[in-house]
Amino acid sequence: MWILPVKLHNMTPSTPTNERGVSIAGSLPASIRAGAFWSAVLLPFCALALLASGLSSTVEYLLLVSLVAVNVVALIVGHGYADE
Repeated sequence: MWILPVKLHNMTPSTPTNERGVSIAGSLPASIRAGAFWSAVLLPFCALALLASGLSSTVEYLLLVSLVAVNVVALIVGHGYADE
């Protein structure tokens, strides 16, 4: 059975890249990527604690939305940390 080679030049990267093709998250210092990675790991626990205590005011809803937004940014920035 023959296996044909697959052309990879049309595939898009899983992380955003700049005009030179370098990963945006990859161009950041390792300490920033590490902090973002571990923030992305720990922030959901903060959101769960906030949800468990109950959302009784507008401030708590805004805090939850802010935690989710910061978590998304941390996921994007810390995406390439484990690849080092």
